[in-house]
Amino acid sequence: MKVRYTSRSLERHVAATREQTWFALLAELERRTGGDDALVESVLSLEPPWRRCARVVGPMPLEFYEGTFVLRDDGDECHLSWGVVVDPEPTDAGWAHLEAAMTATGALMDRVVAAAAD
Repeated sequence: MKVRYTSRSLERHVAATREQTWFALLAELERRTGGDDALVESVLSLEPPWRRCARVVGPMPLEFYEGTFVLRDDGDECHLSWGVVVDPEPTDAGWAHLEAAMTATGALMDRVVAAAAD
């Protein structure tokens, strides 16, 4: 039997090249490290300047959590997307955690868009 994980995604258009956006993304991700959470992010795939996939583990109400940022060229600009895959059937606490992660990642992506376009 194939497991069907829950997934969500976010997208942003960026008025900057893929390379500029890649460096803005990495800088923003580096800035967000060192919080109070005991969560650990393990980078599974780092393919500059277009893909970064990571798994998050630690004390949270989700047993499985993997997120992937992808950048695609759009002429002289680019498209930034983020997809997350989590437990097949999250608990109520798991859904709340996923919603909080979506909000935080959306804000992070907005900061990347602004920084890359500067």
